[in-house]
Amino acid sequence: MSCPECVTGSLHSGTPKGTETTIGGVNAYVVGDANSSRIIVVGSDAFGWRILNTRLVADEYAAHGFRVVVPDLFNGWELPTWSLNAHDPYNRQKTLFQRYVAAPASLFLFVPFVLRNRPRQVSLITTIASALRASPVAADSDAQQKKEPKIGFVGYCWGGRLAITQNHLFDATVAAHPSLVGFPDELEGIKKPFSLAVAEKDNDFGPSKAEETERILKGSLEKRGLREGDVEVRVYKGAKHGWTTRANLDVPEEKAARDEAIKQVVDWFEKYLS
Repeated sequence: MSCPECVTGSLHSGTPKGTETTIGGVNAYVVGDANSSRIIVVGSDAFGWRILNTRLVADEYAAHGFRVVVPDLFNGWELPTWSLNAHDPYNRQKTLFQRYVAAPASLFLFVPFVLRNRPRQVSLITTIASALRASPVAADSDAQQKKEPKIGFVGYCWGGRLAITQNHLFDATVAAHPSLVGFPDELEGIKKPFSLAVAEKDNDFGPSKAEETERILKGSLEKRGLREGDVEVRVYKGAKHGWTTRANLDVPEEKAARDEAIKQVVDWFEKYLS
């Protein structure tokens, strides 16, 4: 059950603009207009809600007028960032510790990580969605009216699976390089607008599964209560698993693919959360 690609990539740099709080008793990073009725919940990869990469992505979504929530889906049991450092393909000066201890250990850690966290995911996502829907936001600057929020979910890697299985809890979802998906059975959970971003180079959920996903979903729109245009599937040429949050931003091709994936998410939620 190891997944080398799930712990491979580069750490980013920057200063997050949001704050930490709790939503429904769950720790979360939040950023953006607190009065926005358009909310994006981010399902992180195995590195969890604290990693800088994911918080900076959340900040980018918030810059488009969304309120963005990155919940702690692992109750503090995410993979440590040193394991990502150990697998950075662009780090040519890895220490002996990174090469012979950290890198193998990160793959070893992935198994108990999955076994511990997977059973808890549905209840956590349900708690977050319910808490956000139970808190209408101000519809105008005078806060005299309250508006029911529209909530989207975007998931990366580990979180990408949740964008599939828990799609019905949200108004729309996006799955980016999902991992550990029970394919094709778990596609049955898709009842709301769904967008999929897949890397051309992905050993778990690659172009062939993307093509089959599109065929299955677009062939059953009426059964799912969906309409034409409610399903989108994109394959990013040359991209590798994890490129949306763990790309090396100093490599122009990787940054361009990552930026385009950000745009895919923003465009999808502009369409379905407005």
